[in-house]
Amino acid sequence: MSAALFRIVGWSYLPDFATKQTLRIIHQTSFSVFHRSPPDPRTPAYALHYRLTFAAVVLCYLIYNFLDASGSITINFYELLGVYPNSSDVTLKTAFRGFARKYHPDRVGPSGEALFIEVRDAFEALKDPVVRFAYDRFGPDVLTWKECTTMREYLRRGLLSSSLYHIMTGAGLILFSAIGKPSPIVAWRYLLFLCLFASELYLLFAPSPSALSRSPFVDAAPSHATILDVLFPKRVVYQHILLLHQIFFFLSVASSRVAPVLFPSLMQGDPAMDQQIVRAMAERLGALAKTTERELSIMLDMELCAIDETPMVTSQTSMLPPRETLKSDIMRVLTTEMEDVVVENKLKAEVGPVKTAWNAAVDKERKRVQRDNEVQVTQSDSSPYGLTSKKMEQICPRFASMVKVPVGRHGIVVLMVNFEKKG
Repeated sequence: MSAALFRIVGWSYLPDFATKQTLRIIHQTSFSVFHRSPPDPRTPAYALHYRLTFAAVVLCYLIYNFLDASGSITINFYELLGVYPNSSDVTLKTAFRGFARKYHPDRVGPSGEALFIEVRDAFEALKDPVVRFAYDRFGPDVLTWKECTTMREYLRRGLLSSSLYHIMTGAGLILFSAIGKPSPIVAWRYLLFLCLFASELYLLFAPSPSALSRSPFVDAAPSHATILDVLFPKRVVYQHILLLHQIFFFLSVASSRVAPVLFPSLMQGDPAMDQQIVRAMAERLGALAKTTERELSIMLDMELCAIDETPMVTSQTSMLPPRETLKSDIMRVLTTEMEDVVVENKLKAEVGPVKTAWNAAVDKERKRVQRDNEVQVTQSDSSPYGLTSKKMEQICPRFASMVKVPVGRHGIVVLMVNFEKKG
C-alpha cells in the first residue's frame, strides 16, 4: 500500500518538476553552445519543446517503474535452487542436494533453518505434478491448499482467489468514471484492464513450462514462450501476473498525467457536447430548486394551518374571523416578530457605538426592574405601623418565635393584633 501511494505521488508531481528542470538545462546548454535564445514560454515553440521533453521524462520514468516493479517480486522455488522452471525431477533433486549442502542449518547455523525448511517442504510438495502445475500459476499459497487434490480443484480455487483483484479493480474504474469528468482516458483505462484480464487468463490456461508427464487436460498442447518468459526465463506464471498487475497500475496513473500534455487537442473535447452537459446540469439544478421551493411551501403551509386550526371554545367559534383575515393577521404578527429578531441580532452582532448604546440601555432597564422589585418586596414586608419584620424581631423576641417564615402584609396585621391582645 505504501509503495502504491508513493507511485501515485510520484506520478502526480515528478514528471512536471523533472520536465521543467530538464527543459531549463536544455535551453541553457543550447544558448551556451549554439547561441540560440530559448523561446518565450507563451509561444507554440515552447509548448512543443515542453511536450517532447515531457514525453522523454515519462518514458524514462516508465522504464524505472518497470525495473523497480520487476525487482520487487519475490523469488520462486526454482530461482532459489538456481534452475529453470522446465527442469526435470532429476535436475530438481540434484539442485536441492546442492542447496542442502550449502544452506543446511548445521553449516549456516539456526539463522538459515527457516529458509531450509521452506525449500525442503516446497521440494517435497512439487514432486507431485499436479501441485507443481498449481504452484507455477498461483504461487506458494497452493502448498497450504490441503483440500485440493486434482488439477481442476486447484484451478477452481486459484481462479476464485484471483477474481477478488479484478472485481475490486473493475469497481474502482467504474467509480472513478462516474464521479470524474468525462474524458477519453476512461476508455483507455478500460482497454488496459481488458488487456490485463485477457493476458492473465492466457497465462493461467497456457501449457505449463515445467517438464511434466503428458496429461489429457493441459499438457497435450504445445507450449509457447511469451515476451515475459524471454525477459525473465527463471520466473513462472504467478510472478508474471504480479508484474502485470503493477504495470497496469502505473500505466493507468500515467495515462491520466501524460495524455493532457502530449495530446492537448484530444483532451479539449467537443464544444457541443460540453454545452449539452452544462445544459443538462442546469436543468437538473433548476428542477431541484423547484422541488425544494415546493417542499418548503408545503411545510410553511402546514405550520400556518396548525396555528389556524387551534381548538377554541364552542361559543366563540362563530366569532372567528374568516380564514383569509386570520392568515393575514398571522403573517403580519410573524413579520413583526421576525423583524424584531433580525434587528436585535443585528445590534448584538455589530461592534461600535450602536452596540455600546444597546448594552447601556439594557443595563439601565435591568437596574430599573431590579429597583422596582426591591421596592415591592420592601412594601409587602412592612406593617401598618411602619415597622418591618426585622425591627419587630429586634423589639420582641416573642414575636420572633411566632414568625417562622416570611409573611405578607395581611399576615403581619393579624399577628400584630393578636400580639396586642395578649399584652
